[in-house]
Amino acid sequence: MSERKDNAILELIGAVEERAINSPIPVRWRTSQIFGGTGERPSRNRGFNGFDFHSLRPYQYADDPRKIDWGASARSGDKQLLVRQTQEPREVKFYILVDSKLTMDFGTRRTSKRLVAAELAASILNSAKKTNDKVGYLVYDEKQIQAMSFRANFAATVKLPCLSAIIEPGLRHLYPEDAPEPTVLDSGDGDVPSGLIQSLRYVRNQSRAVVFIISDFIDLSDDEKEELAYTAGIHDTICMYVQDLRERELPNTWGIYMLQDIRKGTSKAIWLPPKWWPFQSKNSVREQYALNFRERRKALFAFFKEASIRWEEFSTEEGLSARDKLIKLFSGNS
Repeated sequence: MSERKDNAILELIGAVEERAINSPIPVRWRTSQIFGGTGERPSRNRGFNGFDFHSLRPYQYADDPRKIDWGASARSGDKQLLVRQTQEPREVKFYILVDSKLTMDFGTRRTSKRLVAAELAASILNSAKKTNDKVGYLVYDEKQIQAMSFRANFAATVKLPCLSAIIEPGLRHLYPEDAPEPTVLDSGDGDVPSGLIQSLRYVRNQSRAVVFIISDFIDLSDDEKEELAYTAGIHDTICMYVQDLRERELPNTWGIYMLQDIRKGTSKAIWLPPKWWPFQSKNSVREQYALNFRERRKALFAFFKEASIRWEEFSTEEGLSARDKLIKLFSGNS
């Protein structure tokens, strides 16, 4: 990677971190203790096969005699036997899956969808650092995983490579010679699945975790929906839906307007009448464009709800106003 490109990425990372929040992310399937080990939160499970001492209780019929604490029984002064209960320390892990398709480079307001995704990822990393939890990341496109951490690590270690992997593809048109080698995970079948499916299958084979998926979710296939629903049945899954104002509505202008498909490199000219034009029907180009977006959005949210996936939407024009709903999403109250 060239020095100019390195400097550009570091400058963008600095701008992204200025907008990142730092809010602890509670884990609903773990208890919350004041004294947790580094990267660990105690499990609710209590029994005799854990690693850390939890408490003593009177011996009961069918208890394992090997768990009797003879010293504590003698010191109690009571004529009863005490057995040791232990708890299992569990490591909490977060996985960040970030869409890196060409559509993520679109943005007509404050920034692009890609940099919004980087801001959201930075907020997750900051929040994981606050609770000493480990984080893994996967950045994917239509066909493969572009970059990934092959194991979860502490947020301070993961932050720079993660944010670089998200931001760097947005500079590919400026530095085409520095394109990284993609990672293709063998799925075991003949057809290579999409990058999202590969990412979900990788995460699915990990121990229970909190999985964040940051994407614009454009053209989500049935196979991808199936994998998302399957993953949500194993992990706590949170989808962060990124969009832009121009995806929701056409601009308040009139005349010949060019629509571009940045994935295919094609464009189409349409006649856009002014909003005040009195002879527009309800099926005008402007109204149909907005209606198409609302229907796609409604169908996406219906799928999230059916699959028991939590979600929140973020738009490129949002600045500090997005912080409150991000904190609410992290707190599990969305």
